[in-house]
Amino acid sequence: MKKIGYVIPVFPTLSETFVGVEMRSMEALGHAVQPYAFSPGQHYQPADSELKQRCRYLSSAPAYPLDGIWNLHRCHRFIHQQQGFGYLSLLRQGLQLAYLAKQDNCEHLHAHFAWHSAATAIVAAKLLNIPVSFVGHGADIYAAPQDVASKLMAVNFACAVTKEMQNELQSATNRPVLHIPCGIDATQYPALHPDWRPQKDFLFIGRLVEKKGLDTLLDALAQLPPDTTLDIVGDGPLLADLKQQADQLGIREQIQFHGRKEAHWYRQHANDYKALVAPFTVAANGDKDTGPLVIKEAMALGLPVITSDLPGCNEILEQRYGIQVPMDDADALAKAMAAHRQQPLTELSTLRHKAFNRVMEHFTALTLAKQLSAQVEAL
Repeated sequence: MKKIGYVIPVFPTLSETFVGVEMRSMEALGHAVQPYAFSPGQHYQPADSELKQRCRYLSSAPAYPLDGIWNLHRCHRFIHQQQGFGYLSLLRQGLQLAYLAKQDNCEHLHAHFAWHSAATAIVAAKLLNIPVSFVGHGADIYAAPQDVASKLMAVNFACAVTKEMQNELQSATNRPVLHIPCGIDATQYPALHPDWRPQKDFLFIGRLVEKKGLDTLLDALAQLPPDTTLDIVGDGPLLADLKQQADQLGIREQIQFHGRKEAHWYRQHANDYKALVAPFTVAANGDKDTGPLVIKEAMALGLPVITSDLPGCNEILEQRYGIQVPMDDADALAKAMAAHRQQPLTELSTLRHKAFNRVMEHFTALTLAKQLSAQVEAL
C-alpha cells in the first residue's frame, strides 16, 4: 500500500486529536505514514508521542534545496495563482517538503487544513509528480479561506468533514470531494457502563472561543436553579471574559473552570456528568465547528448531548441521538437543560445506547479511514 506523507501546520496539537487518530488508522490498514509539519505543538495528547518522534519539520530540510527546481514548470502556474503566499516563499517551502518526501519515499501527500499546509503539499507533490489531497475543516473554509478554489483544482481529490462542506467544495471543482468526517478511535471506548450514576450536572469541554457559544451557555445557566453546576474544561482567549460574565450574572460559584485537560481526562470523568452541553454557534468572522469531535466522543462515552442546531451537529445527531436547540437561544437552552436535569436516569439510558450505537456504526476512525485509503490507492 502507498506510503502517505501527512502535511500539517502544527503537530502535534492538544485540540486536534483527529489528525493523530487518522494517521494511526491508516497505519492499521497497512499504509506507511510519515508526518510533516511547519512547527511543533507545545501541548499534545500522549497518544501522539510516537508520531511526534517521527514527525519531520520543514526546518530540518536545507534552506534552499535546489534538486527539484528543474521541475518548476509543473507548479509555476499554481504558485502564481496563490494570493495568500509570496511566490518565492511558497516555492522554497515546497522544495523543502519535496526534499524530505523524496528522502522518505512518499507516494502520496495528504494535507490537513486548506491553508499553507495544503499549498505547500500541492507544490511538493507537483515537483515530485505524485498525487496530493487535502482536508477542509472549518476556519480554513469559512473564516479565513486562502485560495481554496485554485487548491481544489490542483489536487487529485479533496476531503470535507461535513456533507454541507462537501456540497460547497464540490460546486467549485470537477475533482472528487469526499465526505470523510473526523472519527473516534473505537478501541479507546469500551461498552457502556450499565451502572451510570452521575453526581454532577453539566460539562462543557473545548476551546474557549466565540464559536463554542459559551456566552449563551452562561446566560442559560443563570436561568436555572442556583444548585445547578457546570464544569468548563478548556482554555482560550475568552477565559477572562467568561469569568467576568459569570460574576455579573451571579453564577460564579456554580462554575468550575478546570483549564485544559488531556483526552484521558474526558474518558475518565465523562460518567460523572448528566450531560455534555455544547451550544455551538457561528462566530462573527464566519468560523464554526464542523462535525464536532467532542460530540462523537460524548456519544461513545455514554454522555447525553445538549447542543445547538448547527449543521455539523445535525449531521451527527439527526435530531434523534441528542437534544438540540436553536443557536444563540439562551431561553431554549435553559429549558432543555432544566428538563434534562429532571429526567430520571432510567429514561436517559435509551438515548445513551442509541447514541453509542450510532457513533460506533458511522463515526469510527477505522471505518472512515477505509474510504480515504481506497481513494489514495485508486490513483
